Amino acid sequence: MYGMMFDFLREYVIKTHGGVATWRALLKASSQSEYKIYFPISEYPDEEIVTLATTAATALDLPLAAVLEDFGSFVGPRLMEFYRPYVEGHDQDVFTVVQYAGGHIHDQIHKHNPDRKPPLLSGEISESDPRKMIVHYQSKRKMCSVVRGVLRGLGSKFGERLHIEETQCMHTGADKCTINVIKLD
Repeated sequence: MYGMMFDFLREYVIKTHGGVATWRALLKASSQSEYKIYFPISEYPDEEIVTLATTAATALDLPLAAVLEDFGSFVGPRLMEFYRPYVEGHDQDVFTVVQYAGGHIHDQIHKHNPDRKPPLLSGEISESDPRKMIVHYQSKRKMCSVVRGVLRGLGSKFGERLHIEETQCMHTGADKCTINVIKLD
């Protein structure tokens, strides 16, 4: 996983869970140096972010999925800023971002690093009801909780109230996750 996600995690912990001392304690509890720095375009083992998130969930006495979803909500708007050049002109609402960015951003990343295996992410707006979208997510990382959170965070960014329900999940044996999103406004 790219270091930018670790940096976003650092920012999340510092801003929402107690500051730099909490981040350093989380690193130390995860068997890392408390002064470790993650460089945005460097790659780090996926297991490392899972260990950090699991350690945070244990410290907060919360389910891992809840911590990952909250992190996703925090990071969604930041991902838009980070990838601004790739979504410019396609950033007016959640559905447009998901439809455009799911493939386009990952294609651009893959151009710069052909060995990278980004998640498969797509969104299909219902033909019968344009307020409904089905999001498909597939990745060996199985970070569907983060995806649900990103959707929630983007909804907040665009002032859209969303109902988000995962109807199929890789954690229960499915080959991909299916997330239904309904605009309530």
